[in-house]
Amino acid sequence: MPFENNNTNLNKLGQMSQHLPLSILCRWIAVSGSVLFFLHMFVFSVKHRGTLNLVVPSELKFSSFSSSSPPFSPPETVEIPTDISHVVFVIVGSVTTWKHRRGYIESWWRPNITRGHVFLEQPPKRDLLPWPQTSPPFRINKDPSAKPGNYTKLTSQTAIRLYQSLSDSFFNASDSVRWFVVADDDTLFFLDNLVEVLNKYDHKKHYYIGMNSENIWSNEVFSYDMGYGGGGYALSYLTVEALVGRMEECIRRYPLMFSDLLSFLCLSDMGVDLTLEKGFHQIDLHGDISGLLSAHPHSPPISLHHFDVINPIFPTMSRQESVNNLMKTAKTDQTRLLQQTICYRREINWSVSISWGYSVQIYETIIARSQLKRPLETFTPWRNVKPPFYRFNTRRVTKDPCEMPHLLFLDSTVEENNGEVSGTYRVKTARRLPPCVSNGNHSALVVTQVRVAAPTLHKKDGRIECCDVRFANNKTDVLDVKIRDCMKDEILA
Repeated sequence: MPFENNNTNLNKLGQMSQHLPLSILCRWIAVSGSVLFFLHMFVFSVKHRGTLNLVVPSELKFSSFSSSSPPFSPPETVEIPTDISHVVFVIVGSVTTWKHRRGYIESWWRPNITRGHVFLEQPPKRDLLPWPQTSPPFRINKDPSAKPGNYTKLTSQTAIRLYQSLSDSFFNASDSVRWFVVADDDTLFFLDNLVEVLNKYDHKKHYYIGMNSENIWSNEVFSYDMGYGGGGYALSYLTVEALVGRMEECIRRYPLMFSDLLSFLCLSDMGVDLTLEKGFHQIDLHGDISGLLSAHPHSPPISLHHFDVINPIFPTMSRQESVNNLMKTAKTDQTRLLQQTICYRREINWSVSISWGYSVQIYETIIARSQLKRPLETFTPWRNVKPPFYRFNTRRVTKDPCEMPHLLFLDSTVEENNGEVSGTYRVKTARRLPPCVSNGNHSALVVTQVRVAAPTLHKKDGRIECCDVRFANNKTDVLDVKIRDCMKDEILA
């Protein structure tokens, strides 16, 4: 029994005390009492957390005994923003077109900075060698017939070159890659704008980012939900990983499909839909696209395409010279490039529309911004079909001098010491129309040059900018335009 054990222990303690000196006995009792006291306090504190704090000085308290201390958690890793080193370009090209298209790619490619390859259907011939370092390195697509039976139903063996190129890029990518960007060998990219757009999205999720065609016919034949490789589209790493793993199965499921359409169908079956970004431009148009570029949507351009089927975008220049001229301006401030700013000279009834880095339009009447936002239909449809032709509103080209602008094109840009960038625009071709007499015959024919100044850093706060226009000092043939922030409640009409 417990009580009997206690009595026995006490008897033994009494017998021992009779044989010990008093001083030793006192010390032994004091030590034993202290040990028992602290043992009691420890056991009590385990059962009742926080009680020990009443007797332990604050400077001796351990965090493990505090009920209010939060659990330990490791510090969160801060991920660096996406930059151009996280992007791999998958450019599908051809030995038959590369010779005259490489200049388009080289205008934006940054050797030793941009990553990716141009994929060719066969080894380059002597006329393309030695391969220049200013071009992306090349790879050769493997012959799909090397896998007998797998692709026997394909309408063309070239139909799966995009898949081959994407697969090759994926399996050779480093761990730092976040995005794969698909393009043709005549696609022009504005890299700073591309990176800025990709930074809006989480690369660790499934994303398929691009834009459909400007042409209704193309969208009806293929899909409004398909990204066009000519205009370029971006796939997150996770999306490419899943796509590459299932592509052969998808090819067998859709043997009559090809290229961008095949990728779209496979991604759709995986549950990954297209995220639209207005800056990607397929340019399924013919002829003069100055009307479109002079009224670009309020979104930084990411790409342009089809330079071989449209007119040179700058008059008096070749296609390659035009591309180089535009890219020279893009180096100053890409976010502002092609952004439309509208202002008025009301005392003489002029409307002035600036497409930064490209053109200035002067109308001899006051036209509301809602109208000037619509591109002049200077171009023609991709196919000769019944209207409507385009997925956006346009203004028809007429011979009415009150509706048609005087057009000036970019001549040069300069970064000033005061934190501004200035562009000079000059008349390249005459309008060949009489003045707009209904508004007092204030002809703009005398204007041969427009100088446009703007802050170097374009504010991307979702609102457009405004501007002021006046004649240069002691000159009637030169207009000065100053782009600025719009004032509170300022109306553009």
